[in-house]
Amino acid sequence: MDRRTGTLLCWHAERAGIEVLESAIKALQNRRIDINRVLYLVQAQRVPSVPATIGRTVVEPISIALDDPTHHAAIYKQVRDRVLPRLRDLRDSLHINVSPGTPAMHSVWLMLHAGGAFPVGAHLWSSQFSRETGRVRIDPVYFSITTYLAEIQRVARLQPQLAVYEAQARSPSRRLALEHLARYARVFGAPLLILGERGTGKTRLVETYVATLKGRKQVVTVPCGGLDSALAESLLFGHRKGAFTGAAGDRQGLLKEADGGILFLDEVQDIPKPVQRKLVRVFQDRQRRHRPLGSDREETADVELVCASNLPMAELRERLDADLFDRLSHLSVAVPPLRECREDCRDDWNRVWGELRQRDDIPVDAPWTPEIEAALQRSSLMGNLRDLQRLAVLCMAWWSVPDQKVDVASALGEWSRFTMTEASEVSDLGEGTRAERVRWFRDRLAKWAKARYGTWAAAAKALECDEKTLRLDLAAADGDDPHSPVPGDKTRQT
Repeated sequence: MDRRTGTLLCWHAERAGIEVLESAIKALQNRRIDINRVLYLVQAQRVPSVPATIGRTVVEPISIALDDPTHHAAIYKQVRDRVLPRLRDLRDSLHINVSPGTPAMHSVWLMLHAGGAFPVGAHLWSSQFSRETGRVRIDPVYFSITTYLAEIQRVARLQPQLAVYEAQARSPSRRLALEHLARYARVFGAPLLILGERGTGKTRLVETYVATLKGRKQVVTVPCGGLDSALAESLLFGHRKGAFTGAAGDRQGLLKEADGGILFLDEVQDIPKPVQRKLVRVFQDRQRRHRPLGSDREETADVELVCASNLPMAELRERLDADLFDRLSHLSVAVPPLRECREDCRDDWNRVWGELRQRDDIPVDAPWTPEIEAALQRSSLMGNLRDLQRLAVLCMAWWSVPDQKVDVASALGEWSRFTMTEASEVSDLGEGTRAERVRWFRDRLAKWAKARYGTWAAAAKALECDEKTLRLDLAAADGDDPHSPVPGDKTRQT
């Protein structure tokens, strides 16, 4: 059997000391595994004496701040923030000795392994002292539980070209959304609706999370905004030869093309109205019945249906055929904008940086300075992940090869100029749902009229309305009556 090499990851054993590490390295050598490097986790308060090398093995201590080594959450957070990033670019296999440390440390290794946090092929080991032989033996730990998180992480590592959401969100709002998504995506046969502002990563969620959770590898994505109204029906359902001028042969539609996979209708509200009506039949049951143009027979397809929209639910209801809306909205998840989950900004930033980095002279780790952190915290981030992408490419553009650093001030200056302009453009139309924007406009109009004409009576006369209407507009926006009716606001009418 050939000898293998690898990196060993483990905690420092407080009681038994460095001997545990030495024994583990030797025991692995007996299994024909030569450890070249050890990532050695040491509690910051203890400060033990750690040798730089053990034989030919390099030992790299990592100081971990832990007030209580029995606190699972604190251990998990420290390992996630301080250790996992160092495992991204391992060139050899990873071996983890789970035995040293407290029971809480032991269980955190297992939880991280089950969640797919370690590189593919990582090995868990348990080292034990044998009283009979007086020697330390090391045995493999078989803990092959596969969770949906592990599967998502596996897909992300095997297909690094895919833009993948971080599976373990830090913010409560994103964590809740992902939990709902995981629950709903596993209801097979039921259409799934994902709502979220532009740039919140809806497509990447479908192509990674949802595809993994539904066990369907193929995703046929339809950007509905680009559908030609004259050809949309043929594109989705297919056609037969001679069905219309130019139909020189039979053509299967995207619905049939997605057979065995997922049909993802992105920005579903942009589907032409006549086609929306015909899609009702597809959404009606799991047979996904549809009729190609020019055919007198219905066909079926084994397809999971997923839709997405950047509109709030109330506006989407207005834009869609009522029957279609009812059928596609049974299970819906709202992806929160990045400004509502700023705890995830740094993870998203690192991920986006890794996706966009194409040159070897650009550092692997994304730059993170107090200035970048402050900018991401105070920005409205109206473009969500796209704002991070914009900042990442600006930082790469302002990377100085001679200085080996990013001119952060210049990159942030360009980035802020764009995001401030964008925020200003948005604020001209208010923010939030249609109802919220209408209330905002009524408030501005009432205040402007009062200031322009001097009194409520004069303002009402100029605008040809009664004085009470203007006062109500002001009261609604000030929160005295935030639920005042807004014309066209379906959420208030139901």
